[in-house]
Amino acid sequence: MTYKIQDTSQWLRAEHFKFYQDFTHPWYNICSNIDVTGLYHYCKQHGHRFFHAYLYLTQQALNQFEPMAYRIVEDEVRIYSPMCVSVALLANDDTVRFCDLPYASIFKQFTQSATKTEIRIKNSPFIVEQFIGQEIRQDTIHMTVLPWVDFTSMTHARDTKHPDSIPKMALGKLTQNGDRMRMPLSIEVHHGMMDGLHVGQFINILQVLFNQPSLLDLNN
Repeated sequence: MTYKIQDTSQWLRAEHFKFYQDFTHPWYNICSNIDVTGLYHYCKQHGHRFFHAYLYLTQQALNQFEPMAYRIVEDEVRIYSPMCVSVALLANDDTVRFCDLPYASIFKQFTQSATKTEIRIKNSPFIVEQFIGQEIRQDTIHMTVLPWVDFTSMTHARDTKHPDSIPKMALGKLTQNGDRMRMPLSIEVHHGMMDGLHVGQFINILQVLFNQPSLLDLNN
């Protein structure tokens, strides 16, 4: 994991960071909807996995918007690069597995790697001891996919006894309204790192990328 340290003495958010740093619950959540019409139909026409397509474009958006890379580690504010996605998957026994998907700039490489990683993770048992004492990966966001639920609000499980500034995202059920298709989108972030303005800016970047599905075949 590569990162640079933010000089908080020169950071416009320094006082906001200090203000929220000692909160017992410094996170907030914003739920919205994202239009996936073009992306969904493009994937159908070109034989791409829609699931991999929106994960890939989310990863690209993360790497275009620096505030999503801010992390609090050992009283430092670090900025990680490149950013990747960790997604919760259902195994064949209907229990959850956590799957880290490495960064890839090209969609073909991303989907090939993601397919192999999914198969390996789904066929591995979930063992709590695997996570005990392990360093938390910081160059990622935690993604949940809820294709059964057209949610309007969302909360995420967190261990409030331990510092955590990793953003949590969720995408819900694909629904159609007329000729448009959308999915509910939840984003939870640490308030010391980002305000609502920044979450809105990130959602706009994500929507712009979703509106350009031909990016999936760029350089392929």
